[in-house]
Amino acid sequence: MEIIAVADLKVGMFVAEPDCPWTALPFAFQGFVVDSCEQVDIFQQQCRFVSIDRSRSLNEHYAPPRLERDAPLKGGLPIRTNPAEDAGQAGIFSSAEIERRKVRRRRFLDFLHSQDDNEQARQLSHELAYVEPRYDQLTDALEQAFDTFAEGKNVDLLAVREGLHDIAGSLQRNPDAVMWLLRLKQRDEYSFDHAMDVAVNMVLVGTHIGWRDQRLLDLGLTGLLQDVGKVELPVDLLRKKTELTAEERLLVRSHVASSMEILVAQSSLSSDVVLAVGRHHERWDGTGYPRGLKFEQIGMAAEIAGIADSFCAMQKDKPYRSALGHQEALEELHSLRGRMFNPALMEQFVQCVGLYPIGTLLELSTGEVGVVIQQNRVQRSRPRVVVMLDGDKQPVRNYRVVDLREPAHASLRVSRALPYNAYGLAAHDYYLG
Repeated sequence: MEIIAVADLKVGMFVAEPDCPWTALPFAFQGFVVDSCEQVDIFQQQCRFVSIDRSRSLNEHYAPPRLERDAPLKGGLPIRTNPAEDAGQAGIFSSAEIERRKVRRRRFLDFLHSQDDNEQARQLSHELAYVEPRYDQLTDALEQAFDTFAEGKNVDLLAVREGLHDIAGSLQRNPDAVMWLLRLKQRDEYSFDHAMDVAVNMVLVGTHIGWRDQRLLDLGLTGLLQDVGKVELPVDLLRKKTELTAEERLLVRSHVASSMEILVAQSSLSSDVVLAVGRHHERWDGTGYPRGLKFEQIGMAAEIAGIADSFCAMQKDKPYRSALGHQEALEELHSLRGRMFNPALMEQFVQCVGLYPIGTLLELSTGEVGVVIQQNRVQRSRPRVVVMLDGDKQPVRNYRVVDLREPAHASLRVSRALPYNAYGLAAHDYYLG
């Protein structure tokens, strides 16, 4: 962070913290890119100094983030550096599976390290090396928690909290690393994968709008646990491939009450988490359930949960339609702003998740197909891409990195975003090996 006098504040800068309380300012969100002279005037009238984040600022005010491994994170999320944690959880997997994961990770990290001319690539590879074992620990802890919930027993959520703490810290430092792992480490279990998707997206949005500390971690817990009541639903109902009957839809909706009943029994959970879980299917216009709440009655945490839940669900196969790609889901969700979703919060969500997040398959104007390995947070339509298929959609002999922001590639553009499995490319290919 960089502290500047408000006299030096400019449109395009990301204000992370003012020197006065946010409540003294007439803004809906805490932490955002200044986009008007009027906002600059308000800060200058109410504050003397502000902290700005160059890595989230735009145009000439942008600077790449620095990786400060030994420094505490802003908002009191220190980096845990216990060497024992880096060993992972070897007892859970077979030795062959552990070795396969190590080889796959090493090849991808080596590829990133080979790009010595790119500081962002080095930062991403360092963050991946740090966060991947912690990501694995969180997913294992969450799976164990789900199993215990299904048995009707109380759950010790300490390991889940610690894992979420690490993920939140990594998302603050370099969100691309966690988003990459999220796309690559699906376990082919809808409820479990969906919980991870929703939680990571919620923490990403919470960080984007300035939430920190316990408030941010509670937001992540809401995402992880919002559908835990589904453990009480019949497995056949959850796996049903055809359209649900009216009675079946009512039964599915009962998972909200079941989730709240389960979570109320967890004394370590705050009431804010339970309330947000109970309201994540409410909608801005009052058409949601179970209570038909609308507008500010819902609460911002539950609104974020509803947006993230819908966005992630759109990217999964449904009985009535195939999964949407990232861009298609974002466009459909955005079309519902002002009706089902808070329009101001929706704009922040769109800005946060971006057009082409890491792991997105793209077709370029040359006909070549590649995968995004870095977002361009200044020019969002011009990411950094690894070309995997040539113009005839045949596998390339050697991977080639194309940074669409570079002058040498000024004539190239993204033609369209593709579904994750387009042209037979599967998730394991995204490790470049």
